[in-house]
Amino acid sequence: MSRWGRGRGLSRLLARETNVADLIQFLSDRDPSPWVEVVGFSPNEVKREGSKSENYADLVLISDSDSAAIEVKLGHTMSEEQQSAYEARQGRAAYLAALSFDEARLSETDKELWGFLSLSNLVGKWEHSNDELARLLASEAATVLSGWDDMISGVFKPPTSSQLVPLSALGEKFLARVVTRRIAFDLRAAGKWATAGVTSGGGLPIVQAWTPIRGENIDRAFIAEIRWSSNRLRGELRFGIDFDPRPQQSENEEVRRAAYDLAHNMDSVIACNSLEDHLAEIHPDLLDFLVCKSGSGRPEVKGDWESVIKHGFKGSSLSNGKKNNRRQTTPGFYGDGALRFEATVGVAFEHTSALDLIVLLSATLEYLSSNQPTPA
Repeated sequence: MSRWGRGRGLSRLLARETNVADLIQFLSDRDPSPWVEVVGFSPNEVKREGSKSENYADLVLISDSDSAAIEVKLGHTMSEEQQSAYEARQGRAAYLAALSFDEARLSETDKELWGFLSLSNLVGKWEHSNDELARLLASEAATVLSGWDDMISGVFKPPTSSQLVPLSALGEKFLARVVTRRIAFDLRAAGKWATAGVTSGGGLPIVQAWTPIRGENIDRAFIAEIRWSSNRLRGELRFGIDFDPRPQQSENEEVRRAAYDLAHNMDSVIACNSLEDHLAEIHPDLLDFLVCKSGSGRPEVKGDWESVIKHGFKGSSLSNGKKNNRRQTTPGFYGDGALRFEATVGVAFEHTSALDLIVLLSATLEYLSSNQPTPA
């Protein structure tokens, strides 16, 4: 089994955001002049992890008359609170330094307040330094960073491209996270609700997309999601129903029953074999990397789901004293909590690109939406 790797040597060191920021500070201490081309001034000082008044910025550049803050990101995202804190600091330029494909993190509005710095280009500025150590170290580090850029770019190449790279080549989780963020961005640009994150516990990359059911908002929607596995050569497509409580309301019997009833009414649709039959007609190429482990791609019914609908998991105690959850009680669908009902399909990443996943997620949502019950 091909597990996620952690790189070797310099690659392993640079896979940590703190190490990348440390490297940039070290290069700056050796020779601050490359910053002139980047931010417009040569800093007298480059701080790491600035104070609270500086929003704990990864790097703070200071000169007699100018200052700039640099937020370095690889596998992690910047929270809204963190971004707002940066933007609230008046009179100081803010920059996001990340792998090239992460420029999509910045909206058009963000770009009015933020500059984007490709890490490979930024570190590469020191390849022309007069300081020999800075020059040699920057050259090696920029090679690693640009290699990551090329790999991520490669998984988004069209199938006819000689530079196409399969998703299985993404050997480290943070690289796959950059890819899922870009997939989510492209899905949102196509009009879908989408987000990228990691699974709870394992921290495995995941990208999710939704489209509302007929006449509803996003709190009552169809879902399609790709989850990476601990074996990085494989993933899983989950698709089905995903509800949330109404705004300003808590989960209750009404929303649990509405979600289950819709899933039950679409029993033959939320099934692996039915999805494959549909894709065979409109996107037969997608079948090359889908692996249906069973006819329906769903588990057997287990336990008393009607009690869960009425009382929720917390109110449905088990006689054996164990905590009630989807492992103990299942309605015959996969899912999390009491409002998600899905089937699963395996995805082989050896011959799959990011563009394939975008098409697959979009086609799956369209399949679910087009097969929803007709209103009474």
